[in-house]
Amino acid sequence: MSRRGAALLVLAALAGLAPAGAVAQPAGAAASASAVEVIYGEWTDPARDGRVVPFKAYAPKGAGPFPVVVHSHGLGGSRETSVFILQAVAEAGFLVVCLQHAGSDTGILGGRGRPTTTAGVVATGGTAINPQVAQARYGDLPFALDQIAKDPRLAAKADMSRVGMSGHSYGALSTLVAVGQRVPGAAPPTRFAEPRIRAAVAYSPNKPRGDNPKIAFAAVKTPMLHFTGTADVTPFDLEKSPFERTTPFQAIQGADQFLIVLDGADHGLFGGRRGAGGVLKPTDPPQMEIVKAETIRFWRAYLKGDGAAARELCELPKRIDPAGDGYAKAARCGPPTPIAPVDGLR
Repeated sequence: MSRRGAALLVLAALAGLAPAGAVAQPAGAAASASAVEVIYGEWTDPARDGRVVPFKAYAPKGAGPFPVVVHSHGLGGSRETSVFILQAVAEAGFLVVCLQHAGSDTGILGGRGRPTTTAGVVATGGTAINPQVAQARYGDLPFALDQIAKDPRLAAKADMSRVGMSGHSYGALSTLVAVGQRVPGAAPPTRFAEPRIRAAVAYSPNKPRGDNPKIAFAAVKTPMLHFTGTADVTPFDLEKSPFERTTPFQAIQGADQFLIVLDGADHGLFGGRRGAGGVLKPTDPPQMEIVKAETIRFWRAYLKGDGAAARELCELPKRIDPAGDGYAKAARCGPPTPIAPVDGLR
């Protein structure tokens, strides 16, 4: 992979650089936490010079096996990301494994907190822009799936025939790459595609950098749910507006696609609010409930074969209003929800 290609891919998916402290949760979020066991660990990959992949697993109590959802954090994040989403998904009967990616995790903060200026954010994020970081991160996913299937703490809980992946920001890019988005400079360009993934969720995805969207996503044939907001921006964005984060949804053809654009939702919502000492914005709790409910509905439809959930996804545009806009693009749902085309898809 060329340095320019890796740089563009990393810049495409910056999460809010943030320490791994506790995240404030809406009232009642931990009500059924006792139904889930949290397991920490790490795996070492001798085939990649001993690369260590820490993880945090949310394992439903009970015999299982349960469908598996692997989650990827954003740049500067950690395995403690998106707790409000992942805990809820586990409580709904899924084994959730959140990975931590060395080279693009909290390690780039050097023990310091989140930078307080835009220049500081850009400078800190820039330390992770190199081809080795990109390739190592994408390689963590297939390695992790292999490890889940044989880890004695997880294997009996894991139904490896029903695997999904989600991610926020850089993790959303990692998710799209795992389902077939091509990587400029890689040989072949879709070498990081993981066929074991049956469905995927992307929180704050980006349009492809330096690539035609129609070509970049041509190999993606995986059902997906995409989330963004009208205030979903970072200092690294090359999009002209947050609406351009809808590009993957618009470009992907041949697989069911769903999109939610929440009014006023920002980039930090999907990773868990951390920027002000864990204090939630007033708009966060209702938006977080929407994110949890629709994420679970999607996983039930595509990893559990829940027919009622699948039918409800077709009603997404009506259900999301007035909190935002919902879009459905699936043959079984009828004509696609109209959406203004973005550049490259007009």
